[in-house]
Parts: sequence; structure tokens; C-alpha cells
Amino acid sequence: MNHVSKLAAVGRKVVVPLLALAVLAVGAHLWLNTNVFGRDEVCGGLVSTDSAAAVFSSSGRVSDDNGLDERSGDRLAFTCTVTASSVLPGTDDERIRISASRERGDFPFTDNGRFPNPATASFFSDGATGGVGDGHGWVLLPSTCTTGAGPAVVEGYAPRGSDPVRLARLLTDVAGKAAERAGCRAKEPLRAPSALSRTPVPRPIEGGTVCGLTGLTFPGAPRPGTMESVQDRVRPTWACRIEGYATYTVTQDPQMVEAIRSSPGFEEQPPAGDRRASGFDPWHVVADCAGASTYFSLEFGPRYDDAAGTPGTPRRQDLFHNFVESAGKRLGC
Repeated sequence: MNHVSKLAAVGRKVVVPLLALAVLAVGAHLWLNTNVFGRDEVCGGLVSTDSAAAVFSSSGRVSDDNGLDERSGDRLAFTCTVTASSVLPGTDDERIRISASRERGDFPFTDNGRFPNPATASFFSDGATGGVGDGHGWVLLPSTCTTGAGPAVVEGYAPRGSDPVRLARLLTDVAGKAAERAGCRAKEPLRAPSALSRTPVPRPIEGGTVCGLTGLTFPGAPRPGTMESVQDRVRPTWACRIEGYATYTVTQDPQMVEAIRSSPGFEEQPPAGDRRASGFDPWHVVADCAGASTYFSLEFGPRYDDAAGTPGTPRRQDLFHNFVESAGKRLGC
């Protein structure tokens, strides 16, 4: 063997192991830090790993921790945590918690602290009905999934700052699969929104007009610099939060109104102004608005509660009647 042949043989002995190590390193990277060669679905087939990966801010291996946790007797009551993990230095695991449950139909508009305040959420209703806040969203399942326990909702918590359209897409996909698995899929499949309205930026109340509604009474004694957040659009869902005082909501979304009407506890209430009303209490009702069933909600904040009963503070029912009349005029009813 000449000198050149000997060098070539030595080169092959060096290069082949190095190539093998490189292949192993690339394979290990793909396996540990990406979802290549991974599962297409997790959480019992309800969550697409591609859809979940699109929500995470960094790449990682997508898994479902302990899998799908179902409540006995209701296939639309479950929880599952999806994780994106990586061994790369400086990366932390990210998680999305997805669940389904039965809720009172006006769940996104009541101040229980669980769902994003309606004045800070982006609502969608074309193809699917839902809303997304900062890292938190929900999608209403079809009315065919409603039982005596109420309508069903898919809810998701994602990392703060997650893309809201991608989160809405993920939750809509899960809602559609959950409905199909439970045997209550609607005739038309749920469709995720391609875009979402911007969430309102808080602004100081100026000029005496509250929430952009002519004639709306301020809920209490205003303090200088009080901020309000107002949804720009009127239909199908509009909301306004006066920081610390109250949150006003109106929706004419047919799916939401149907979910509200089909919830336990929905019954006749005192009239809302001169309108007959039914709902859950005198401040969460459905009334007629020029032939359209319309839900009106008024939630009171701690500043109003502190001032309630003092001279100059309007009564709750007076505030609600004033709200229904002011919002009704804007809606043309």
C-alpha cells in the first residue's frame, strides 16, 4: 500500500466514527429538544402536538405528563397538561393546561376571577364561539353537547404572552375533537378564527361619557384619573370595565345566549327597565332588544361596594336599569 492509500485508510478510520457521532448527536437533539419522530397527538388524541407546539414560545419535546384525567360519567369533564421540554442550556419547560367542564352559560362575564375580564378579552364568534385573554382562553362546545348540568366549555391556560390566535386555534381544535369523542358533534365543524380583535387599552374617563355610552351613569363617586377599558365593537359582544367600580357586558351572540338560557338556575327576574327579563339574578339577565335576545350583565367592584349605601351612590338596580337603557339605545332597541 502506497503512502496516499495509507493516508486515505487512516482518514476513513477517523471520519467514519466522527460521522457516526454526529448522526447520534443530531438524532439525540431531535429526540430531546424537538418533536421530530414524536407523537402526533397527546391527551388521549384530543390535542395535536403541532397545534400545541405552535403556542409555545420555544421548541421542545411535546408530551402530556400524566395523560388525560377524565371525570367519571361525563366525557366532557377532563384535564390534561401538555409540556414542551428541552435539555438545551437556558431553556425551561413550558406548559399548557387544557380542561373541559360544565359552566353556567354566562361564565366569561361573571367576576369569579377565573376567566379573563370581558373588557380585556378578544371574543370570536364566526365558526366557533370563544374568547382569549393573555395566556388564557375558552371555546364553547356545540349546543348538542349541553345537558341538564349546563353547556360544556374547553378552557386553556398557556404561558403569558402566547399568540392569542394560535391559542384560539388549539382550543377550537380540542373542542371539536372533544365533541366528536362525546358523540355530540354539530353538523358544521368548529372553525378557529384567522384573526382576533385587539384588546382595549385602558384610558382615563374624560368628558363625562362613561364607557362611550351616552347617558350611562357612573357607578359611584368618581375619583380623578379613573381608568376604563372599552371594547371598540358593538356586536355581538361588548364590554367595559371601570377600574375598581364595575364591569358592563352585552352579548347577542346566539350560541352564548342559548348557553345562558339552557343553564340551571335561569329563571324569570324583575323587569330590566321596561323589558321583561329572565336570568340568574337581577343583574345578569336576557331581555328582548328589537327582536334579538340580548344578555346584559353588571358586575360590581370593590370601590362601588365600599361606597354602597352612602349619599350620592346610585342603587344597584338603578344602575342596571340605566345601563340596559343606554346600551339598548346604542343597539337600536
